[in-house]
Amino acid sequence: MAAAMTTCPQLVYTSASRTLEGPGFGVFALSRDWPRAIGTSRSSLGSLVGQPTAGDAVGLLHCADGRLAYHKVPIAADDFGRAGNYVVQLLWDGGARLVARDVLALHHRGGFLEELPPGGEPSRDAPDVSVPSGRRSAPALSADEVDALVRGLASVLASVKAGAGVVVLPDWMPAGRSVAEVMFDVLPRALASGVSVHVRTSETMGDTATVRVLVGPYREPAGAAPGDENCARARALLEAAAKGDLCPDRVKSVGELDAWLFADTWMELDPASLTDSQVTAVLVSSGAGRWLGSRRAASVATELAVQDAGIEKALRAAITRDPAARSGVRAVELDAVLRAVFDAGRTRTTDFAGLTQGDLCAGFTRELAHGRRLDRIGSDAALLVEQALGLGHDVPLVGLSDDAAGLATLAARRPLVREALLREWSSAFASGAWTHAHEELLVQLLRYDADWFGSLGAITPEPALAAALRRAAQPMSVRQVERLAVVVASSEVAGRGWALRHVLFPSRLPAEEVADIIRAHFTLLARDDGWPRPLARETAAQLRTAAEGAGPPDDGPKRRRRS
Repeated sequence: MAAAMTTCPQLVYTSASRTLEGPGFGVFALSRDWPRAIGTSRSSLGSLVGQPTAGDAVGLLHCADGRLAYHKVPIAADDFGRAGNYVVQLLWDGGARLVARDVLALHHRGGFLEELPPGGEPSRDAPDVSVPSGRRSAPALSADEVDALVRGLASVLASVKAGAGVVVLPDWMPAGRSVAEVMFDVLPRALASGVSVHVRTSETMGDTATVRVLVGPYREPAGAAPGDENCARARALLEAAAKGDLCPDRVKSVGELDAWLFADTWMELDPASLTDSQVTAVLVSSGAGRWLGSRRAASVATELAVQDAGIEKALRAAITRDPAARSGVRAVELDAVLRAVFDAGRTRTTDFAGLTQGDLCAGFTRELAHGRRLDRIGSDAALLVEQALGLGHDVPLVGLSDDAAGLATLAARRPLVREALLREWSSAFASGAWTHAHEELLVQLLRYDADWFGSLGAITPEPALAAALRRAAQPMSVRQVERLAVVVASSEVAGRGWALRHVLFPSRLPAEEVADIIRAHFTLLARDDGWPRPLARETAAQLRTAAEGAGPPDDGPKRRRRS
């Protein structure tokens, strides 16, 4: 695959031979599209076109609108025997695509001018220079060379992580290899994209890069202690490169670098023991989906994501790019939601995986099929029951929870639940699969609304129905008892005297209140108790007459109290 090219206008400045301005110091060659903002004079270019002081110098500096690659080289005396001559070549990258590796590779291949072309004439039509993306090769490093490079690379990594810094590095390794070339071969392109480099010159010439690397006659930087995290990163990165394993150029942050270097190791540890930065590194790694497949890991990650924006961003990115990651997070989030529903809302839930109503309902019915029961019919549980029924799931309502009162309320308020309960009730009656849970629920249904007797009376075993009536009537108010008695006496099972024997008499109402109810509905209650209709009507009329004739008791004239 051909290397990407960056086309750069050039400016060649020299102290020898004839220039565009005349003999001596000045511009020798200039591309037509050289930017005016940079200028062409010594006053505008300043030290960029100054004389090299320690042999040739090469580097890349960052500007507000792009990047400038430069190369300075001393040349022999000119035709008149004047010493101290030099040539400077500047390359302008307005797209800010060049990185230090490209410039160092161009210099290594001899792509910069080393001298003026023999017989060359000054020109304002100099061709642009195409700079290829620096080819990368894994350096064969010995253990001693790795040791020698660790501190310098650690200093660069520390500056990149901090977002600012100046790092000084020696020019050559003991074996004669360029330290800068090895360093920028090892560093991923994206991670080092904001780093400038200046080889054999301490003049940074207005460089705006946040991290600048100066290479020359310097000692190894003091750097951090060998146990420092940046030293650990640097050593791992160098050792991987020495084995031919270069960190991918797309890695653009120290966190992603950690993911590439250490994620596999950290994934083997207890997720709860990882630091926030380690969790983030694991989440941005290629193995995040495999790691999040562990419920323990996914639980830790989702809990931390609620508290830390960086972890949340990494978790969401992992879920987006990796279906396995989404599946793992969805499993723990579904479990958390269901735990909150089944345990009456005692668990905090998250929603990073985008659980759907279908996911929740399917998980809910699956848990029910495994024998799990609701602790209480709260609002969340009630909504989930209704949604599951609406999606066609089979939700066994009787025995769903010990909260029979909550289930009765739900069935009474939600038509969908009511219809499902009636179907289930009818099926249980037809098959004889009657349980104590049916009776408990029937008691609560009758207490909630006496009309349930009309819906369920004909499809409920008589002993259970009679027992439920007696239990339901005991804590009722006068109005509720009266309403239930009337409903029973008017139902399909009327004529057995249940209104009196199983509702009014077992109720805990005072005798006079029971008598008032009987007097008010005597005809209906008597007919339910098996009285002949004429006798029931005649007796009811006598009771009404007696009640109308009885006035308030006469207490006699009241005496006025003397003052």
